[in-house]
Amino acid sequence: MGFLSFCLTMILLNSSLLISANGGHGHDHDDYEHCRRSTNSVTACEGSVLRLSCPGHTKIKILAANYGRTDKKTCNINLSPRQVRNTNCRSSNSLPRVSARCDGCESCYVPATNGVFSDPCPRTYKYLTVKYCCRRRWS
Repeated sequence: MGFLSFCLTMILLNSSLLISANGGHGHDHDDYEHCRRSTNSVTACEGSVLRLSCPGHTKIKILAANYGRTDKKTCNINLSPRQVRNTNCRSSNSLPRVSARCDGCESCYVPATNGVFSDPCPRTYKYLTVKYCCRRRWS
């Protein structure tokens, strides 16, 4: 009985710590749920600038980003088949670079260029795709 009592005490203690760390409110959980339900996905072709924005009193939270090419259809106007052939093209620094520029901002601009992300696949025409949400609070 002593061990069971100890376990229950620890569970209750941890629960109350989580509640007090959150100020007794469910804002962080609400924001997480909102991000899970309501995301934006935007794309900019190589050489252009991607604009991300959130409505008043909300801030950008970057969820995913890739500068490269993962399909043949996106940003393929007037391109040769060779320029869209490589669909396994990903810049490993996409997420940290976009997050550094945009997380916590109401709006931001990210150039879809090799200068920002390096060139993960030479001779392939690339694009930047970003998935993000708008959060009421920022922590």
